[in-house]
Amino acid sequence: MKSTLSTLAFAILATSVAAQGQFNAAAFPPLNAVPPIDSPEMKEWLKGLNFDDVPKWTPHKGNPPTCAANSPILPERCWWPCQGCANTDHENCPNPGDWGITFDDGPTPQTIPLLATLKEHKIKATFFVMGTNVVQNPEILKKEVEDGHHIASHTWSHHALTTLKNEEIVAEIKWAEKAVQDITGHQMKYVRPPYGDIDDRVRVILKKLGYTVVDWTSDAYDSKDFGLNSPLAAKDVVTAAVTKMATTLNTYAANPASNNNKGVITLQHDLYNVTIDFAQQLLKQVTAVGEGKLRPMSVADCLGDKTPYQNSPPPSAQPSSGAGGNGTTGGGKGPNGGKGSGASGLSVSSGMMMAALALVGTAFAAL
Repeated sequence: MKSTLSTLAFAILATSVAAQGQFNAAAFPPLNAVPPIDSPEMKEWLKGLNFDDVPKWTPHKGNPPTCAANSPILPERCWWPCQGCANTDHENCPNPGDWGITFDDGPTPQTIPLLATLKEHKIKATFFVMGTNVVQNPEILKKEVEDGHHIASHTWSHHALTTLKNEEIVAEIKWAEKAVQDITGHQMKYVRPPYGDIDDRVRVILKKLGYTVVDWTSDAYDSKDFGLNSPLAAKDVVTAAVTKMATTLNTYAANPASNNNKGVITLQHDLYNVTIDFAQQLLKQVTAVGEGKLRPMSVADCLGDKTPYQNSPPPSAQPSSGAGGNGTTGGGKGPNGGKGSGASGLSVSSGMMMAALALVGTAFAAL
């Protein structure tokens, strides 16, 4: 009997390991390029999508597109970078003193020390991830989820969306979505367009795909940390940039009316060593956090969203949260429709579960 039970335990363990290893990076499109629109996956994703109500505008030129190169700009385009038109995008948190802290372009190996810093400060952030980096760093993505952070989309290849055809926009979103869902079980619900490049054509398509758009509060709340890497800025230049943004945040916290009594959303990157250094220094200099005047949190939390993923269970079905009560940690449905684990980021397919049950039956029949 001991032998049979040992065999059973080993078989179930093997089944679990197989389930954990089901992510296949080779099944995804080439890295850092707009995915093709004629793949079998795309044909499925395009089924039921109707573009009849999508504005028939010519895509912009450039990557990223500039205002000058695409003039004259139709007023109805509501192009955020050049017209300052946000429409339904979220540029702010609704409550004064709330700080939606966000990081773009990861996950990367540089994300790991950032996660340690955020844990030290007991902060949950939103990570706008690139599909290209997700498939290269699946374990780091899992770690973000395990630490309770909110995962959102920054597309597959970081190509400016207003420069793409409708179908290419779908490809950029759905491939990034698939990568994250295959690894964590979470179907992303929030998106930040690369370069903040969005107009009403892109908005209509993103809405059809179930996405909520997040920009950032204003140019003053863009850390511009990305530019410190190329060329690599001197230490004193980095320190000056950190001090400038810390001053902006501390000044806002002392007078939230300066932002119409709304909270703020900032833009940072978890891409280079220098951007991580920037983030670590910033948290030390933003004294308003320690004073309780500024509350850093994920975008989903600052918006009061208890279902931060498209497949999150309704609030009434969620278990009560533990210490911290962060709204971004709840599990969602896995890639096969089952409930994924917000803690482990793993999912077990129905086929795997049936195999395990079959093994149990075989074992007990042998007793």
